[in-house]
Amino acid sequence: MNTPSTTEYQLIDGARKSLARLRFTIKPLDDATYTRESAALPGSTIGKHVRHIIEHFTLLTQAINTKQPLAVNYAARNRDQAIESSVQKGLESITAVADPQMSTCLEFLESGKLSLRTPVRVVDTLPSGMESSLMSTLGRELWFCTHHMIHHNAIIASLLHEAGMSAPREFAYAPSTVKHGQKEAEQKQND
Repeated sequence: MNTPSTTEYQLIDGARKSLARLRFTIKPLDDATYTRESAALPGSTIGKHVRHIIEHFTLLTQAINTKQPLAVNYAARNRDQAIESSVQKGLESITAVADPQMSTCLEFLESGKLSLRTPVRVVDTLPSGMESSLMSTLGRELWFCTHHMIHHNAIIASLLHEAGMSAPREFAYAPSTVKHGQKEAEQKQND
């Protein structure tokens, strides 16, 4: 059995923590708020962003459970309307990704079946509308899903603000932004 590196643990732990913040943020919402269409971003709802986040993680973890070489097609999301229309279904979906799916990924890393350098063929839609295949790695795609979620969390925070609510402070910030803010605060204290 391999011992996962600090980076492997941090990627999985970062995904789980970000998913936990998302779960914490949407848990108190009612379905009306969850499905409320944005005035600033027509067609956008908190539920649609939750669904979008979950489907990216799910496609990646489904790829992990297949034979190598790994392939993930982010353009092939099934756009599950149940996730985007029900807070309860959104919470259940977040839990399914954070717990069993991330645990399976960690198990594969621990066993040596996969590594962060395992190649992944990624298919997605380019701005022209054409689908294209690119090569990536498992580590890069784990980070992509987490970082992608943080940016969607920022949109969710804006949608909450439109509804007269707020999100936890670090919910919508990338780790580098949080780190930079801490560094600036330390510098101000030392001045």
